Amino acid sequence: MKFFSLALLLSFFVLMGESAGQNYHAIHGSSYAGSLGIANNPASILHVPYAWDITPASLQFKQATNAFRITKYSFLSGPGAAEIESTNGTFKRFVYANQDLRLLNARITLNSKLAIALGANLRNYQYASTSTSNWQDTTFYMGEYMKINLEHLPLSGEFRATSWAELYASVSHTILDKGNWLLNAGVTLKLNRTLVGGYMRTSDLHYDQVSDNNGSYYLLKSGNLQYGYSRNFDVLDTNKTNRQNKRDFLSDPSYSVGADFGIEYIRLAPEDMEEQSAFAYQTKLGISLLDVGRNRFKYGSSSRVVVAGRAGITDTIINNKFVGVNSFDSFNDSIAGLAQSFTELNGQFSVYMPARLVVNLDQHITQNFFINAEVTIQLSALVNKNVIAIRDMNLAALTPRWEMKAVGVYLPIVYNTRKQLWVGGAFKAGPVLFGTHNLANLFAKNQTQNGGLYLAFTIRPAKMYDRATHDPGNKLSRKAMRRLNCPKF
Repeated sequence: MKFFSLALLLSFFVLMGESAGQNYHAIHGSSYAGSLGIANNPASILHVPYAWDITPASLQFKQATNAFRITKYSFLSGPGAAEIESTNGTFKRFVYANQDLRLLNARITLNSKLAIALGANLRNYQYASTSTSNWQDTTFYMGEYMKINLEHLPLSGEFRATSWAELYASVSHTILDKGNWLLNAGVTLKLNRTLVGGYMRTSDLHYDQVSDNNGSYYLLKSGNLQYGYSRNFDVLDTNKTNRQNKRDFLSDPSYSVGADFGIEYIRLAPEDMEEQSAFAYQTKLGISLLDVGRNRFKYGSSSRVVVAGRAGITDTIINNKFVGVNSFDSFNDSIAGLAQSFTELNGQFSVYMPARLVVNLDQHITQNFFINAEVTIQLSALVNKNVIAIRDMNLAALTPRWEMKAVGVYLPIVYNTRKQLWVGGAFKAGPVLFGTHNLANLFAKNQTQNGGLYLAFTIRPAKMYDRATHDPGNKLSRKAMRRLNCPKF
């Protein structure tokens, strides 16, 4: 399919280029989110004051790391002077990054109790972390690195990445309507075309310092290393044309399914406010289970399991083994000479999507002012350590917003799983939503490695949706129904 072909190329360049899910924090909980709200809760697509909306395209990227910093650059300055510096010191290092590109996302209200949505997305996640270790940018040789990390053994680390294209369909339905409150339930089903994937994990890395008449050196004692990648990388060949590489890369497709589930409780506004809008509310509480599923890949030919322990492997030998390494094959040849066992990986591996439970509370304060609070529980962090699961960085967010049909101002305050506090900002002007996850990205010239941007273009009808005339149960307004239900004294 053409969409999957386009998605594959975009995914490849993103994954192999800059490290930059679906995080439009500014509009989480908003009734105006429409098709953009699907990724946060599929139940939210029903209580929307428009009969339909279409998002032809939107783009979002977010990253967080303490492993390096980008200096002499902000999103408001030119990138020509930008420099990347590693961060020196002793601590656990991490990198989180995700991107999504949404194409032709559409939402349609069928009646006051039923709405559907569909669209296509390209999504990309990377995650890496290490145990506590010391790194200095003046360290060039293995012996120097081993010396400054003797007190931090055993060393360990992991890396996971996956990219996929998805076609989805969503439905939201009112399952309870009690006059002054509603309960909507929604589900999204996805057909995923897995694009690229890979992982690496190392553990139990031990070595000893040995002294003799020739001085001190370091002797590798133990360690485990496993790495795998998707087989479609094996077909890439510099001797082929770009067109041939693209065709071969796409020649062995793999598909999987995924799902999101959600419910949304809505406490409707008093009657005097409802006269202005049938969608006015006091409180909304949403609970959603997102990204249930996994992507399966066939192992690439150079995927391996390595166990250290061969006698006599010193830091000097390790240095010499990796001189001139410039390909995966030469890397494997070098590491095989250091290992006690070196085993090829065959068959398939799975990378689980960043499954999470999201609780979102949206409170109307006065007129067009709202406050949204959200907590995310990362379910992928609870699985067995041997399971290859992507982790998202979201933890908690608080977003004050002033919002009308055509304009809006948002101030999302986000605290992520790595104890970083970001103050973001966004604005809506007509069909355009633009925001940054971290306002420091715009003004400070050493913060663009932590944060990101999002931009969306959404088309809505000029006329608001008339809920009463589209109620499948009756033609009375909600206000009239309340009066009929009031007891008489």
